[in-house]
Amino acid sequence: MNVSQSDTFHGSFTSVLKIASWVIVATLTLAGIMSPTPLRAASDEATGKQIYDVHCLGCHGDEKTTGTIGPSLIGIVGRKAATGESGVHSRALMEADITWNEVLLRKFLAAPSRQVPGTIMPVGVSDPQQLDDLLAYLRTLR
Repeated sequence: MNVSQSDTFHGSFTSVLKIASWVIVATLTLAGIMSPTPLRAASDEATGKQIYDVHCLGCHGDEKTTGTIGPSLIGIVGRKAATGESGVHSRALMEADITWNEVLLRKFLAAPSRQVPGTIMPVGVSDPQQLDDLLAYLRTLR
């Protein structure tokens, strides 16, 4: 076998291996044995609390904090935006007619200014796993 024949064989063999691996992945995915996207870790309230302490606590406080700049996030899930009794509410959120659910919170927390232009909240959490954990923690605040 000369060099060109060897290269052709290697290229063909590599192509066959790629096709076979795609067929295996597709079969396992369709059978429900394998997910086409990587699985993320389950939401973790304790990690969410740590994320809250780093990103949110300074403005929004917690159950022991009064007189915060931002509104309390206790009971945020299911509450109409800008209706909390504490903290400063932006005009944009007051006029947004939003009732916070997990889908809307996820979008807002990932990119506050993009989701509600004119909001005064300067910090977002863009990492999907951190958002899962933060939302798990926010659900506990009642």
